[in-house]
Formats: sequence, C-alpha cells, structure tokens
Amino acid sequence: MKKFFSIYKPDMFRAILYKTVKRASIALCVCLLWQRFLSDGTFTIWEVPCLAVGAVFLGWAWTSYLRLDGIRIPFLDRGRLSTERGQRRRGTHTMADFADEKIVSFDELSPEEKSFCSMLSSLILGVPMVLIGLVAGVL
Repeated sequence: MKKFFSIYKPDMFRAILYKTVKRASIALCVCLLWQRFLSDGTFTIWEVPCLAVGAVFLGWAWTSYLRLDGIRIPFLDRGRLSTERGQRRRGTHTMADFADEKIVSFDELSPEEKSFCSMLSSLILGVPMVLIGLVAGVL
C-alpha cells in the first residue's frame, strides 16, 4: 500500500472540504428524513440514523481505500476515464505567484487523488457519526 501522505497535495484541501460539506448536508437531510418518516419514536436522531449513515460513510471510505490499493469495483468503475493532471507550476511563493494560478477542481485530479479525497471526506464524517451514534445508544 502506498503511503497516504505522499499522495496528499496542498491544493487537494479545497476538493476535500467541498466533498465533506456536500456529504454532511446530504447526511443531515437523510437523518432528518429518517427521523420524520421511519422513526417510531423509540430512538432519537442521534442513535440509529446517525449510526447508520456513519456506517455507510465508513463503508464508502473502505471502498476508496481499496481503490487506492488498485482494486476496481466493476459496476461502480465502469466508464470512468482517467484524465491525468497537468504539471503544477512552482513559484517562489510570493503573492504574485499565486495570482494567475488555476484553482484545481475535483474533476482535474488523478484517479488516485480522487480516491484519496473521497476516503478522507468519508472518514471525516463517518468516524464522528459512528461515535455519536454509539455514545447516544449507550446513554
């Protein structure tokens, strides 16, 4: 397995942040819909919905981890084109060097970097949600 920190580049932070915010809003909507339509009043929103959504995120992180190791999932990875990212410009790190630099979007990342961003954003959401669900279930 490759070292994780050798994959990370500073310009990937924006992609990780955007994926995390988008997934957090979807997770919040799913938890609220679960509480509204599926709950019978036995459990709070912090117990079962939070634990279930966190487990889904951890499963998603595991599949991203397997993709980093080279394993492809046939029905999910079908039709993906591997677009390689252009060479990054390295400057002297003054303000003028970054004025014309293009912001790197998620679509411009290599497949390995995309899997890494997806894994990190899933872990950032999955671990706290599972812990909250377990603690709320015990209390």
